[in-house]
Amino acid sequence: MDDLERRLAALLSESSPGDPPPGLADRIHRAVATRRRNRRALALAAAAGATAVLVAVPLAVRGGNGEAATTANLSPTPASTPGSTRSSEPTVTVSTRPEPTMTKTVTPTPDQANVNIPAGLGIEQALRRLLNVASVVDVESRTARGKPFTPAALGSDGTVLGTTPDGQVAEAGASGGTPQELGFPARSGLGTATDFRTWTDLNGSSAAQRCRTADGSTRTISPQGTEPGGQVWVDGGVIVGNDVMRQPWAAKGCAQVGTVVKAGDPASGVAVAFSYPHLFAADRANDKVLRILDVETGKVTAEHPLPEGVRAQTMDAPDQKWYAAASGKWFAWVADGTLRWMPRDSWGPMSTLPGVPAPTQGVSPWMTAGNRLITYNTGATSVLLDPVTGTRYKSPDVMLAAGDWLLWHNGDGYRLANLR
Repeated sequence: MDDLERRLAALLSESSPGDPPPGLADRIHRAVATRRRNRRALALAAAAGATAVLVAVPLAVRGGNGEAATTANLSPTPASTPGSTRSSEPTVTVSTRPEPTMTKTVTPTPDQANVNIPAGLGIEQALRRLLNVASVVDVESRTARGKPFTPAALGSDGTVLGTTPDGQVAEAGASGGTPQELGFPARSGLGTATDFRTWTDLNGSSAAQRCRTADGSTRTISPQGTEPGGQVWVDGGVIVGNDVMRQPWAAKGCAQVGTVVKAGDPASGVAVAFSYPHLFAADRANDKVLRILDVETGKVTAEHPLPEGVRAQTMDAPDQKWYAAASGKWFAWVADGTLRWMPRDSWGPMSTLPGVPAPTQGVSPWMTAGNRLITYNTGATSVLLDPVTGTRYKSPDVMLAAGDWLLWHNGDGYRLANLR
């Protein structure tokens, strides 16, 4: 019994000069019953609210054109209790964070259990699960003169170029076998096509790109030298590199000296990848874009923001090292320990693989791309990626892809597969 009921009882017990109004007792009893029902209902509601499970759901909302992303945590609150003024609506906590320079939709790679080739499964077996392997041949790890052979370049016709410890260049054809020395030295810039071989010729601190045809004719093809130790790409019979001023140049085989590829002044950027006829040039200092140029016309066919993870170049910061490769369908790059890739036709969505191996000290990593597969080489551990399925494989030695071919280390030698 509460205070109101006690007061009513006291009033009813007092003597009154006159009779109470008709029906007063009935009205009092009904009021008391109603009040008790309401108290019980409130008690039940409070008990139900106390046992509710609270779930916070974070929502990430990304604005277009590089706008800040907003995170909202929606948390349901328990039902209000008697005397409380709290609303039963969800509480919303909003925070903002800066978005990277380039806003792209990131597609998570498939489940880890499905993308890494199982331990103990050889590369050849894994390839047969992914693709039609037309043929596999062995390439020996020593030249015909008995020198150790280290592959460095793979042509789209299946030709393998490599070097010996004393810097001599040797090659093995698409049929495999024992590499044959070619009679000239090189340490970098190796490339091959059906009718020529190319390499960087070092002369002190300067370097030039040389090219030799099948009949032995040799000439310099770089218009104003080439970057010592820099990467050189060969595809569609065209050779691409950077000169000492880090301007891209291109030459059509060995027939004549190449030309600097530029669309305006200054040049279009630094060449980072090539898939005939498209050269990918990164302008990190001026316009901060990635340009795609047609080497046949010299015109820019597309322009994108710098790839995610690639920073603009500034005078007060060290130059960032990053690496890229392109095929007819894919563009891939490694920056700050993360491998990313995306289809070229739509330029997204982007997929990522963090934690790729760090380069061996003193070795400049490089990437290669075939019609289907992409490799990243560090001088020690290498990564093979199938961008279609997200499948990847790590190897303790070099792996090279070009056209329909893949080369990898196997036992005491190498295996060369033709994929369809």
